[in-house]
Amino acid sequence: MQEHRYVSAVDASGRYFTDQHGAPLLVFGDSPWAGMVRWSPEQAESYFADREARGFNASIISLVGASANGGPDDDGRTYDGILPFEDGDVTRWNEAYWARVDEYVRAACDHGNTLFLYPIDGWTVSTTFSDATDDDAFRYGALVAERYAEFPNIVWMTGGDHFPSDLPDRNDSPPRHDELFEQVRAGIRSTGDDRLFSIQLGYPASVSTDSPQWAPRVDFNFVYTYLPTYRAVLDAYRRDRLPALLSEANYEGENNLPGTPVTGDVVLRRQMGWALTSGSPGYFYGSDDWEFLPGWEGRLDTPAVAQLSRMRELFASLAWWTLQPDESTDILTGGRGEHVAPGVDVGIMDDEHVTAARGGDTFIAYVPTARTLTVDPAALAQPTARWVDAAVATAPPVEAGIDASGTLTTPGPNSAGGEDWLLLLRLRR
Repeated sequence: MQEHRYVSAVDASGRYFTDQHGAPLLVFGDSPWAGMVRWSPEQAESYFADREARGFNASIISLVGASANGGPDDDGRTYDGILPFEDGDVTRWNEAYWARVDEYVRAACDHGNTLFLYPIDGWTVSTTFSDATDDDAFRYGALVAERYAEFPNIVWMTGGDHFPSDLPDRNDSPPRHDELFEQVRAGIRSTGDDRLFSIQLGYPASVSTDSPQWAPRVDFNFVYTYLPTYRAVLDAYRRDRLPALLSEANYEGENNLPGTPVTGDVVLRRQMGWALTSGSPGYFYGSDDWEFLPGWEGRLDTPAVAQLSRMRELFASLAWWTLQPDESTDILTGGRGEHVAPGVDVGIMDDEHVTAARGGDTFIAYVPTARTLTVDPAALAQPTARWVDAAVATAPPVEAGIDASGTLTTPGPNSAGGEDWLLLLRLRR
């Protein structure tokens, strides 16, 4: 049986994650935010088994529930009424609740799933933690770290729709929230726990180091955007020598940016394709079932999940960790279209920019719509392009010759009736 791999460290390059043995690990995550308080033990096991079968290896999840993060109530209770704390005191734990959490963390571990785990988040900070003192929050962080010290499948998170006071233009969150987040983090670190940590800021686009107070504390940038994903990923990649992980974008079945269509397969493919060709060391999917609405079990494996899983397989088959964003005209000399300027709010389907990455002799571009491109034939090791169907990226590619003019045209509709393709070229070394 193959050993499971977990997100364990950041590579010395600062660009991607490695597993417990130091090997590059491409993150492919889901976002079951409310699972800890919505699942039965049987459902948790079923969920993680299903996600393993689909290629997922990570999950975004809150440790304690609140109405706004998908839980049944603001007191943190589970679907069947088990409270996390006695008399609302975050340092007095109800063992029945935490024994169940133990089961879920273990189930994730057994299925190769790294939990991007929020001990306190942007919603519980004003509900279950509203009366916590600094000492309470610090002690709680230490208790969490001590209880889950044996598990290799945890990355620590905090925040969530969080707008701290040092963010330009928008600073809705009370400074007290940052104080409590920091005390929980400090409590975790006081135990000697050095597992990776980051913070999720606010929408419609942010990266963790946007906040000067949090920038020195994070180990990677949690990229959060409802806009064309390449913009925020590229900004994070260029700014910091940290992994620029696209961790939240538009969720399937939701309409996260006002005035845009409900998120379907094409939007999800664009989000992932743009991100992986712009420097992100992975991609997190999410759906309208993050709060586990009735019947969620029958909606786990949508066509989009299958399509994204195959795109993950394609990138995993490449030396993806060597890929660096390429916005130049050295290889792809024409047809890319204009990119979205920083700070401009535009929907995913209102942008058609082509993104690309290169590493070694590999060049890969995500082409969201039908068009004619031009490449420099002199840069290529062979006069052949491979067009990969973005909806079924593990299918045999469509090969096309490249003449002296370097002109290439997308092959028509893909297998899902869309226009998006991935272009693979082999470069001269």
